Amino acid sequence: MKTDRIIADGRKIRVAVVGCGRIAEKHFEAIKAHDKDLLLVGVCDTDPDKLEKFAGLLGVPGYADIRVMLKEVDIDLVVLCTPSGLHSAQAQRCAHEGCHVMT
Repeated sequence: MKTDRIIADGRKIRVAVVGCGRIAEKHFEAIKAHDKDLLLVGVCDTDPDKLEKFAGLLGVPGYADIRVMLKEVDIDLVVLCTPSGLHSAQAQRCAHEGCHVMT
């Protein structure tokens, strides 16, 4: 678990998006609009077609499993764009790994 970090101390906030459905596109737009402060570092989706599309389009690594992404990528903030019924378990997983979470 990551601990004792100062988030964004002189650098961009590293953001990962979980769920590449309809609402995620708005988050991708917002991250791009605030690229002075934010850096997209990964996307995650269980749908291989969506995952391939957005990972390629955005030029970031794509993961089919949130657990793998959390272990392999240095993330400050995870944006959950999955169905709300999945948020609790996913948020807990992210928090356990030391990431902030936006739902």
